[in-house]
Amino acid sequence: MSESEILGSLKRIEEWLVIVAKTQLGPILQREIADKRMAELWQLTGKATQREVKTKLNMSADTISSAWQRWERLGLLAKEGKEYRRVL
Repeated sequence: MSESEILGSLKRIEEWLVIVAKTQLGPILQREIADKRMAELWQLTGKATQREVKTKLNMSADTISSAWQRWERLGLLAKEGKEYRRVL
């Protein structure tokens, strides 16, 4: 198998994994962001610091931190160092 064939196979596997993740996590995400403020937090997650989110949404650091930790446990976020990034 050539390197380009291997890379093509890996790309298809990645595409299928994304589809499976979205199928499984989509309903969980919709439940989590049903509240408007949580939806706003979700939109800012990975794009703004906690301090920026706190100011922009007038939300406590504890509320933000708790949501991010819950979302990480649910598989919606991944923690990289001290920051979170969305997986969907």
